[in-house]
Amino acid sequence: MEEREISQAVIGRLPRYFRYLGELKDEGVERISSQDLSHLMKVTASQIRQDFNNFGGFGQQGYGYNVEYLYNEIGKILGLDKQHRFIIVGAGNLGRALGNYINFEKRGFIFCGIFDVDPTLMGREVRGIKIMPVDCMEQFIRENEIDIAVLTIPKAGAVAVAEKLVQNGIRAIWNFAHVDLNVPDGIQVENVHLSDSLMKLSYNISNNSNTQK
Repeated sequence: MEEREISQAVIGRLPRYFRYLGELKDEGVERISSQDLSHLMKVTASQIRQDFNNFGGFGQQGYGYNVEYLYNEIGKILGLDKQHRFIIVGAGNLGRALGNYINFEKRGFIFCGIFDVDPTLMGREVRGIKIMPVDCMEQFIRENEIDIAVLTIPKAGAVAVAEKLVQNGIRAIWNFAHVDLNVPDGIQVENVHLSDSLMKLSYNISNNSNTQK
């Protein structure tokens, strides 16, 4: 059967479904209808059904969704049934904060190494892992089967570092550097620009204030 291309909009909603279903599962909820899930998530029931139909549906009319089954299936679609080994490049405040976030492991993302160019940081530890010089990064990637890199460095060095990452087998980059990366086809990049999110908030605050006056 020909593989169906799934839109990025649908893929972007999957982690949110996964999170809400995980909370329902933890609360002991066994079944939920698309209508009830709609009220909970503020997404239309029609949109939920359309999204799930991209992957085969998962539910029965008049019967709803088995919460644990749906949670596990969406986890598989997101690749969370596999482990992903990642490194962090940039041991500043953001890099260290991400390294200390223990929930990554709960989702199968294994923090393996952290690198920086600042000699004063060498030997310090982030959750038991010593900060290493960037010069050691390429060999470390090859020897430890790393498939994801997290970039938390200034934009000036991000492009050159991204090229080295790709050359040494990195398959995906979670990019917090304030620059959009151009990488070869097949390499996945998720750009996270924190200031963009704040500017969206600023716009919405301004708009909301204007409409209330």
